[in-house]
Amino acid sequence: GHVRIIYCGSEMKPAVVKSDTEIKHRKYVKCLSWSPAEPVLASASADGTVQITRVCHDASSELGSVSLDVVKTLHFEGAVECLSFLDARTLCCYVRDTSYLSYFDTEEDFKQTKCSLNAKTVGGFDDHVSFAILQMVPSPQGKYIALATDASRHIIMEIGTERIVRNLYGVTHDSFSNPSIAWSQNGQYLYGNCQNENSLIIWDVASTDITKRIETGGHTGFIRGLFSSSRSDTLATVSFDKSAKIWLCQM
Repeated sequence: GHVRIIYCGSEMKPAVVKSDTEIKHRKYVKCLSWSPAEPVLASASADGTVQITRVCHDASSELGSVSLDVVKTLHFEGAVECLSFLDARTLCCYVRDTSYLSYFDTEEDFKQTKCSLNAKTVGGFDDHVSFAILQMVPSPQGKYIALATDASRHIIMEIGTERIVRNLYGVTHDSFSNPSIAWSQNGQYLYGNCQNENSLIIWDVASTDITKRIETGGHTGFIRGLFSSSRSDTLATVSFDKSAKIWLCQM
């Protein structure tokens, strides 16, 4: 349930790690997200908390040192499955067994706004969803957010609204899987993994079709995580085979 902060300078020498340079939660940490504007880290935990921590680096010493300053702790009734900073002031998170995304304005004392995941469903079932969101990734242009679920479905929503723009299907994921997604640099494609095949799945977001299923040569285990660059066509995959690979995905 701890996050250890280690700073590496330009020569990749680790900073002095003090005994108090750990972000501590009562249960295991599920997700981390850095603010794009400042050295602030958000950590989500199964204990139902999100901790916002400012990471301060003192470069005056030979190796430097790292200290932590807790900015805010948010408390929820369930496990916080995932979160992401969307911009310099907005943090989004999802809490298990809830039917909405929570947006927090960091410049207005973390004022919360809830956006339903049910796309204005009628019939009295607005408080129920049949899936959990296990990863969220904002689009490169910052207009949409991609949500990876444990129900063989990925959702594209317009940020800050209840509008579901696309539903993406064609892969298998259940409550025991590790669904992971990443955007292409141009925002036209979404990459994903699959629970029961060792492939990299690529969706065309506009048509919702799967355009490619790429065998991830070299990985001997299933992919458990995907991470893309917002500045180039590179994609990183990590696998249960204890390896990581960098791909050039020119779409």
